[in-house]
Amino acid sequence: MTPQLLNVVHVSPHVQGKGGIEALHAFHRQLPQQAFVALFDRQPQPQANYVNLNIGWHTPLWRMRQVFKRAMSAHAGSHVVYHNAWGLPLFHDLDLAARRVAYLHSAPVYFLRELPALAGLIDGLTGVTPALQKAWEPALPGSTAGRTAILRLPVFPPSGCAAGRPGDGRIVLGYAGRVERIHKRLDRLPALLRELRAKPGLDFRFEVLGDGLLRPALEHKLAGQVHFHGWQSGLDYWRVLAGWDGIVFFSDLEGVPIALIEAMALGVVPFFPAIGAALGDVYVPQVDPQCYYQAGNMAALARAISAVFSLPSPQLKAVRARAQAVTAGNRGPGYAADFESFMRSIAEQPRLAPFRRRRPRLTDLLPLGFVTRFVPWALRLS
Repeated sequence: MTPQLLNVVHVSPHVQGKGGIEALHAFHRQLPQQAFVALFDRQPQPQANYVNLNIGWHTPLWRMRQVFKRAMSAHAGSHVVYHNAWGLPLFHDLDLAARRVAYLHSAPVYFLRELPALAGLIDGLTGVTPALQKAWEPALPGSTAGRTAILRLPVFPPSGCAAGRPGDGRIVLGYAGRVERIHKRLDRLPALLRELRAKPGLDFRFEVLGDGLLRPALEHKLAGQVHFHGWQSGLDYWRVLAGWDGIVFFSDLEGVPIALIEAMALGVVPFFPAIGAALGDVYVPQVDPQCYYQAGNMAALARAISAVFSLPSPQLKAVRARAQAVTAGNRGPGYAADFESFMRSIAEQPRLAPFRRRRPRLTDLLPLGFVTRFVPWALRLS
């Protein structure tokens, strides 16, 4: 007998947009009986089973609770997934959930303060980087067995799309993602270009696929040196990636940049900083240890790029093949089955998070922007 499908509601800071989490939501939308509650989407497009709460920095916490309660009234008895656990202590008594799960998309350091606040509020915990396995005990004290899972994010390269440009002697390097200083550290790009230009005989060009607050300043400073594609989607996105020889990341903090998996699936050579807890820290050393460089050290990154692309053609071809092999588990429909299996395992176990009403607090009168900047602990009060 086929088990009854679970009703799943995804609560997320953003559902529509260009980031990796938003790309995952687009995939979740293809699964049966999934609904979405966005907290902060801006100018969203109407979609079925989707509501945007339109919360802003001026919205007081009491009002956030009010609009959330109204949105969740249509989903009583659902299995509620809080992405990055955002708002979970604030909203948990309003979601009418049969089971409650936190889904973490970044490195453990990002959640060190949040994880203890989840104890007694969640029935399961999942994430996308293996480093989380050593960090989630505070959120599920003594109860992690059978209630946690690391999921492999799905990527779907178009048929016949793979890296492999005509050999014109020029190396094409790129970055894909948000063009920002915070976490992504795109402010390091000019230093990398200087280091690369100092390498004798290294002919290259650099492209950026994405957008963000730092783009105008970088476009002005690097005019004629870097091509900015902006955000692309569909085949246009994949064609740009397939035109690269290498993809470069500068980050201080990451979970799983989905562009890393997508590029590797095409055979693009990845260069990733040793930040210690991201999926890149697991995947990239398997491709070639030279590609795994000291975080923040642009001279080391330039040396790695020069060394890898100086390899004889058969060795470089083997590097590309390893990139594709490492991401083999991310390609295809496996994620859907793994996600469904995890959610069902949580549904079949006793609740760890019985209903517990949240006490009103004076900080509920404050706007979100003030709370985030001056009293962020108020968002962890359950």
